[in-house]
Amino acid sequence: MKRIVKSRLEDHVSDLYERVDDVKKEISIIKNNHLKHMGIDINRIGKKVDRILWSMITGMGALILTLIALVLKWS
Repeated sequence: MKRIVKSRLEDHVSDLYERVDDVKKEISIIKNNHLKHMGIDINRIGKKVDRILWSMITGMGALILTLIALVLKWS
């Protein structure tokens, strides 16, 4: 097994610290930027789904009232 020279060990440790710092930066970017945009997009989709749902409920209600009116007219 090779013996690691002190200067090489310090280089490896400093390299590891740099990598950890890079990972921390990327995590903070994801937290602060991407998740914010995702939240905005999810809210937009939720509003669209609500509109579609209310349109369907209104359409079904109109259909039911029309059918009731037709049944009462024939009676």
